[in-house]
Amino acid sequence: MRYNLAAIRKLVSAAFSDEELKAFCFDRFPDVYQDFTAGQTQGQRVQLLLDFAVRQGQLISMLGAIAHANPHQYERFSADLRSESRPPGFEMQPFEPETLLIPAGPFLMGNDDPAAPASERPQHAVTLPDFRIGRYPVTVREYAAFINDRKAQPAPAGWFNRESPAGRLDHPVTDVSWHDALTYCAWLGEQTGRRYTLPCEAEWEKACRHDFSRSAPHETTEVVSTNRYPWGVEWAAGRCNAASGGTMAVTAHGAGASAYGVEDLLGNVQEWTRSLWGRQPGQPDFGYPYDPADGREVADARRLPPLARLVHRGGSFKSAPADLRCTARGNALPDSKIAWRGFRVVLVIA
Repeated sequence: MRYNLAAIRKLVSAAFSDEELKAFCFDRFPDVYQDFTAGQTQGQRVQLLLDFAVRQGQLISMLGAIAHANPHQYERFSADLRSESRPPGFEMQPFEPETLLIPAGPFLMGNDDPAAPASERPQHAVTLPDFRIGRYPVTVREYAAFINDRKAQPAPAGWFNRESPAGRLDHPVTDVSWHDALTYCAWLGEQTGRRYTLPCEAEWEKACRHDFSRSAPHETTEVVSTNRYPWGVEWAAGRCNAASGGTMAVTAHGAGASAYGVEDLLGNVQEWTRSLWGRQPGQPDFGYPYDPADGREVADARRLPPLARLVHRGGSFKSAPADLRCTARGNALPDSKIAWRGFRVVLVIA
């Protein structure tokens, strides 16, 4: 059974004050308590506890201990603890990527560090409507259903006789162009009756960096966040596939999930978006502040300007940790296909 790490994080924050959390860990999880330091925030301590529970296979034990310590808060959050994968009445097809709801509201987009690349500045508030984004990048398994159904669609490099590589079904699909990714989204919509597309930059970044904060003993309030990484403000080794020799399964780094439960956002593979960058690789024609009405969003390949480059996000397994952050922007020509670029989908909510 999968659990919603974002909901568990909110539960722990709501169930304990900082002092109560330290006492709880001292009594029940002393290995975690040993890692607590005077300079840590409560959020950092919550993350240490959650990382330990996931790593040691003690998630269920931890939830049971929280239910005993604070049954009121556990009851409040119990319905959300299991992974939210679909809305009521949603009949998910076996080949359909799992998506998670990102609720409407504001977030801070871009980088406020003066040393950051100019393409990431200035930081500014952006408000988006509800949308659903893939929990993971599209996998080889999911893309294989498309290739098997669309015989005229070229298979990615390394697929022998249109068969996907053995032992890599849960890895992100790679060697797909921007056109391939859009064609897959259109096919997925035809098969399911739902509207799929690629995320725009703002959707991708909100899913990556937004967070939650406990504002009162019995109330959890959504707030904008300036997280540098999906998991917080500080780099943490082992939470994404970086500086390695190849892709890994999309589920390999659950501790690196964002507050919404979206996983594998940094490292592993670069992810196509539907946002235009411009014609020059070193200088975006579409800078910040982000404006979705200025022509930068392209969901129809027939409307793609000549020589246009598209934005990709998230870095890849080749990226050094210093190059990975929620705000980093990359770009490529729409026909390019490489072994470290894939995509995830957005399910448009009517």
